[in-house]
Amino acid sequence: MAKILVVDDEEDYRLLLRHILERAGYAVAAADGGEAGLVAHAAERPDLVILDAQMPDLEGYEVCRRLRAAGHLTPVIFCTVRSAVARVAEGLRAGGNDYVVKPFSPDDLLARVRAALPPAGP
Repeated sequence: MAKILVVDDEEDYRLLLRHILERAGYAVAAADGGEAGLVAHAAERPDLVILDAQMPDLEGYEVCRRLRAAGHLTPVIFCTVRSAVARVAEGLRAGGNDYVVKPFSPDDLLARVRAALPPAGP
């Protein structure tokens, strides 16, 4: 079972994402901000990170840059209200693999999660 780390400062979105992902069969860990997300990533060793871009303590773009600078190849999907093309491009330049705009369709999110996860072993 793949483990997904959800990093979002808004509790409602953390709970919504947890519900969607757990119903789809994923294990879910969560963190309530960028700094906590870095700590959780080190502790949980997730297969994928869903990361909010705009958080008060440390923006998601910087979290992703730090993960990549440390050599982590964990797929990252940004999930944020920031929909401007420049923001999407910033997320991808920071090392993100995909970008989902809130509000989102659960089916769309799950399709992107499946596409971003490494294939399961034999």
